Amino acid sequence: MKKVLLTFLPALLLATAIAPAAKAQDAMQMPSVEVRMKVTLTPFNLAYLAHQGYFEDQGIPDSDGLMRGFNEGRITAAQVVKAAVDSKRLPSAFLTNDSYTAAVKQQLYTLTLSAR
Repeated sequence: MKKVLLTFLPALLLATAIAPAAKAQDAMQMPSVEVRMKVTLTPFNLAYLAHQGYFEDQGIPDSDGLMRGFNEGRITAAQVVKAAVDSKRLPSAFLTNDSYTAAVKQQLYTLTLSAR
């Protein structure tokens, strides 16, 4: 009798350990939720990207060309914002956001001061 008990006891223990683990797998599945976040550029980051040449394909020169064009009035903050929208870095709603454009203008002005 002892021999039979010692033979079946490990099998019984193993069976009771496996069954809850199999059920736990089903219980651990979590519903998936898709979260969409819209991250936009700050005026500082936009001016800096323009300075680094990220909008050359849209006609905005980089570095010294940007600063010179801004000082001479050939390049405006609105053009930089439009370049960012055209390159899909900003939503088109920013084209009519005057406070954002004014903040970009201030950042471009600050960049020209630091370049001197």
